Amino acid sequence: MDSTEWKIGQYPLHVLVLAVEVKGVAVPVYFRIYTHKGVLSEKERINFMRKSLAIIDMKGKLLVADREFIGKDWFDFLSKNQIDFVIRLRKGIYQNWIDLQGESYEKLEKKALKKGYAHKLFTLREHSYRLEIYRNQSRNSSRNQSEKESLVYWLTNTLRKKRVGKQYYRKRWKIEYCFKHLWLPHMAKTNGFNLEQVAFQDTNKIRLLIAFVIVVYILAIQQGILQQKKETVRQIRYSNGTTYRAVSIFRDGLYRLKEKVGSVGVFRTYLEQITPKKSNLIKIV
Repeated sequence: MDSTEWKIGQYPLHVLVLAVEVKGVAVPVYFRIYTHKGVLSEKERINFMRKSLAIIDMKGKLLVADREFIGKDWFDFLSKNQIDFVIRLRKGIYQNWIDLQGESYEKLEKKALKKGYAHKLFTLREHSYRLEIYRNQSRNSSRNQSEKESLVYWLTNTLRKKRVGKQYYRKRWKIEYCFKHLWLPHMAKTNGFNLEQVAFQDTNKIRLLIAFVIVVYILAIQQGILQQKKETVRQIRYSNGTTYRAVSIFRDGLYRLKEKVGSVGVFRTYLEQITPKKSNLIKIV
């Protein structure tokens, strides 16, 4: 889960997106747009989740989000709806609660600095959570100022597993790549779309355009996954031993999709071939 912000002239827009991971790619399943400056409130986020839960079953699923998605009411809502989460925290949040429940927050930080990891179970509004603190391994190499902090903090209500913060939080970067494909102008020429250049002022038109682009994005991901099954994908190996696709699933899929679809009429026919007869997608297009 993540949000992005851009301006159309002086017109601020927030887009809040819920995505699922499919074959290592973040695929948007629900979104809403907001027309105000600043971060989204707890009430807005809770209403967003209520509406998404009406169409998406999230029980037992793991929600991953960044430091702007915090708050006692927010955590309470997620726990009551049986939604597991891993959310990054800012330093010092809930320090008083932890100090009052048997272990010093400061001692936890010292332990994490020395051993690389420390954790504490605590109760907040009758729900149990675990604070996980890790020594920041990427502190010296990161260009992002927020990533240069000596310690990294995560909160989770997933108590049956240990050390879930660092393990699952990295999945959040997949939605960042999704945003790059959908929004960023410098990516648009070769690697996606260019929604930041939208000239519409009407929010309904913007919402419809975003929905249409997400449909195309999903179709490109589908093509990329199908192509991956047909042939071996060239990999690039880095000096640290990790390997990555030479061409992303999305970029490869978008290329294949362009080959199949050359006009609106052909696109409609293509959708009719791959979409169940009862779907409303064709009516929308």
